[in-house]
Amino acid sequence: MPAAKSLKVLVVDDQQTMRGLARQCLKRLGVVDVALAATGDAALEALMSKKFDVVISDLNMPGLSGLDLAKKIKEHPVLKGIPVFLATSESYRDQAEGGTVDHFVAKPFSVADMRTAFEAHLGALT
Repeated sequence: MPAAKSLKVLVVDDQQTMRGLARQCLKRLGVVDVALAATGDAALEALMSKKFDVVISDLNMPGLSGLDLAKKIKEHPVLKGIPVFLATSESYRDQAEGGTVDHFVAKPFSVADMRTAFEAHLGALT
């Protein structure tokens, strides 16, 4: 049962507005340590320099897509245990291959959806 305030979350989205919305949603859950990355490559750099509990990534990004980022995380011997949530609209879920993504969160973000995703993988938030 993790304390939300102790979680470290990396949000990856090429749109600044969506990164901000995700951060606000996470803050409403009590998560205060939120790092932001605008690209999949920047996310990989962040993951190499800091330990994160969860990665929330947009699906459609230029360069390294959210799905490609998830694959790289799951193939990495140290990072593979980090839950990866893919943020996308319902219509794009079929683009994600089974087993690579741990959870889908709907865009636009809602506190209820985010709580469900976190609690499904980390246990009840306190």
